[in-house]
Parts: sequence; C-alpha cells; structure tokens
Amino acid sequence: MRAWLARASLISAIGGALWGPATTGFSAYEAGQKMTANRDFVGAAAEYFQSYSSPRSAQERVFSEWGLAKSLQSLGLYYSSSKYFSQIVRRGSTPSNPYFRRGLEELGQINNTVALGQSHIVQLVKEDSLPPENVPQAARGFYYYYLGEDNFSREKYEKAAELLKRVPSSSSYFGKAQFHLGVIANRGGQHSRAISYFESTRESAGADAWVREQSALNIARVHYETKNYTEALKYYAQISRESDNWLEAIFESAWTFFMMAKHNNVLGNIHTLHSPFFQSRFFPESYLLEAITYLRLCRYDAVQASLERFRDANKPIFTDINSVLKEYKSKKTDMFKLVYDYRNGSLSSYKNAWAILDSLSRSDAYKEAYRSVRYSDSEIAQLSRMGGKWASAGLTEELKDFLGKKKQLAKVNSGNRLYDQAASSVAYMRDLVSQTRGIQAERMEGQVDTIRRALNVTQANDRKVFIGGLQPLKVDQQLEYWPFMGEYWEDELGYYVYNLDDQCGTEASKAGKKPGEK
Repeated sequence: MRAWLARASLISAIGGALWGPATTGFSAYEAGQKMTANRDFVGAAAEYFQSYSSPRSAQERVFSEWGLAKSLQSLGLYYSSSKYFSQIVRRGSTPSNPYFRRGLEELGQINNTVALGQSHIVQLVKEDSLPPENVPQAARGFYYYYLGEDNFSREKYEKAAELLKRVPSSSSYFGKAQFHLGVIANRGGQHSRAISYFESTRESAGADAWVREQSALNIARVHYETKNYTEALKYYAQISRESDNWLEAIFESAWTFFMMAKHNNVLGNIHTLHSPFFQSRFFPESYLLEAITYLRLCRYDAVQASLERFRDANKPIFTDINSVLKEYKSKKTDMFKLVYDYRNGSLSSYKNAWAILDSLSRSDAYKEAYRSVRYSDSEIAQLSRMGGKWASAGLTEELKDFLGKKKQLAKVNSGNRLYDQAASSVAYMRDLVSQTRGIQAERMEGQVDTIRRALNVTQANDRKVFIGGLQPLKVDQQLEYWPFMGEYWEDELGYYVYNLDDQCGTEASKAGKKPGEK
C-alpha cells in the first residue's frame, strides 16, 4: 500500500509539472493527471471536466480547463479542444491565467490542421482585446496574419499590409501573408513588387498545389495588366490540366491571345470551354469574346451565331438563378444547403442554374463552411464512442452543443456570402447582355475599327505564333489541321486551334458589307 501511495505521489508530481500544481487531497483533477500520465486521454478528459465543472478552487478550475483542452486535442478532437483553448485566450494575459500564451500557440497549430474559420479566430485576436505585446513569438504569425486578413476583407488595405508584413518568415502563415501583400501591391500599381510577393508565395507553398497555382494565376494577371502578354501565357501554361484552376487559365489566356491578335488561338481555347465536358461550368463571357474575335476577322455571320449561342445558353440560366434569388431572399442562410445539395448530387430543381451553383461550390465562401461542417460532424460522431462517463458528466452534451453552434454559424455566414455572390452573377450577366447590343450594332455596320478603338487594343510587338492551349509553336513545327466533325477528344482539350483567315481585307468588308452581299 505504501509503495502504491509513493507511485501515486510521483505521478501527481509529474502531472503537476506538466499541467500545473495539484491541490491538496485526492481529487478528480489529480485522477485526470494520473490518467494523462498513463495516456488514458478518454478517462482524463472525463475527470478534468468534472473538476472543471465543480472545482475546489479557482486555481483548480484553470488547471482542469487546460488539462481538458489538451486531452481532447490528444484524442484528435481539435474543434472540441478549441472551445477551451479559446476560453483561456479570451481571458487575456494575467497572473491568474498562466496558460494564455500556450493556449494561443495551440490554437495556431490546430488551425493549421483543421481550419477553425476566420470569424472564430478574428474574435480572439482583435487588437483591443489582445494587444501585440501579449502575443508570444511562436503565435505571432497566426496573430498578424488573421488581423491582416480581417482588414483586407474590409478593404482597409494600408492597415492590412502593415500587419501582414509582420508575419515572420518562419511562420506557416508567411506564404499566405505574402499572397495578400501581392494583391495589395498590384492594386496600388506596384506590379513588380506584386510579382515578387507572388513568387515568394510559390516558394513557400511546399506541397500546397492550390497556393502555387493561385500565385501563378496572379503573376499571369499582373503581366496581362501590364501588357506583357507573352510572359502572361507562360504562367497560365503552368496550371495543370488536372487542376480545378485549369479552365480559368484557359479562359483568361484566351483574352491574352485576343490582345495579341492571335485569333485562331482565341477560338481554339473557347472551343475547349464550350465542349460537352464542361457544360456545367460558368463562362458566359466566352461567347462575347468569341463574337468579338469573329468581328475582328470580319466574319459577320459567325458573330451573329455566337451572340445567338450566348442568348440560347444563358437565357434559361438567367431565369432559374433569378428564381433562386427570389426564393432565398428571405432565407439567405439556406443558400449553403442549396449549394451543398447541388454538390452532393441530391438537387433536382433549378437545373438551368446549376452552372452558377457549380461556380458557387468552388468558392471560398462554400469551401470554408463545408470544412467546418465536415469536421464538426466528424467530432460529433466520435463523441458517441467516448463512453458513458462523458455523457453522465455532461461533457458529451456540452461539446455537441458547441459543435452544433459552430456548424450553424458556418452555414449562416456562408449562406449570406453565397447569396450575394449569386446576385453578383446576375448583375454580371445583365452587363454582358448590354454588351451584346454594342457588338450587334458593330456587326450590322461591319466596321470593326470602331470596336477596336473602344477596346483600346494595342498590338503586341512579339509576333511569335502559338498553337492551341498555351504551348509555344516552334519555328520548324509542322501543323496538320483536321476538320471538326462534331466530336470532342478529351486528350485534345486545351490544344484546339482554328485555321481561319482574316476577311477584313475583302472589298465587301471595306464597303461595310457582309461577304457575299451585293
């Protein structure tokens, strides 16, 4: 018996060193310490929760709260543990809160693993409640990044840049901070600096293909904006065919080819976008780009055909998405479920609006909420397997309530953002419709020079020829043009190129008439 007591005292001493000083006498807290030493985190969590709920002193409550958070974290219940780590951080850096700094560090690590959500984190790191001098070195990347992102989302770019520049290069948040700084620099006309920031993001991205691709896309966009079209195409070409960003690169590079007056490449890229493989994707502007390209070639019948395809393809989309906006106007928060039902294949209504719903399902507004719901559901399922002691102590109920509220908040925030994005899509389509009228007028007059002047198009000096997709054509490369017979080959997507001649030099065009008119 004496030997057992000696071992128990040793375990208590070890636990005290790990979790904090033990109170006098055997308690649930001390039982939690013993179980922690034996790596019985399920039992430890139950004991710590009992001590946390009915502490013998304020000090014991603090130590029990930390022990509970660490036990849940050790069990992989990261969202659940964030509840108690967050409570510790919210109390601030005071002598009675010895775990404040470590709690902030743990939240930063958890967020790297499961993404707690911006709204959750911003509430913790607000400068008025958490001044910078109280933030430990190990948590400064986490702290400054989310404060910067919050200011960025509210378009306070100067303040955002000031905060994002303070993210240490050793932090896992450094690459994301550099990305936002690149966007801010480009908005301010600092194009070279923007490219440097995006290159820095790519270098620090590691295995994160999405971050590397987004950086490449933005470098391409900066080059496009500065009329460095050949460099823009090089970066668009770095987006893999297997990537979710590939079609965006194909579409944007079509505009780049347009600015270089490479008409057959424009039409080849659009041919890929309009293939049956991508009929659920939303690129309505591609029809107008196609029409303008044909207008440049003085192929007026093809201009009319493109505008008709735009009308036929987008009129039903416009009708259904307006019905969605009307139905969900008074229940915007339910937009998350609508997009979720589309994404998992259970939606049978609004089929003509699926292209827009597909676009919404690829947005950050949806992805962030989906992750939060998925992680919450996973932990709720795990809670039922943790034994009766958790249920009898009330721990299971408390955690389920927390996770349920976290899910609901994610859905509410996401639903509002998705509704606004859907409304923006409608405004975008209306703008495209108004642009078709101008194109139609130019088609009727047959004077392409007018629209060229309106677009303020400058021809690139580099006259290298490109074939399909984004691949440069070598000087000695021979091309064989195969007539399109209505079939699409998946391995050829992105590599189509047209072989149309410019008819603007014909007498009919010069006279402002369609070819063949008398």
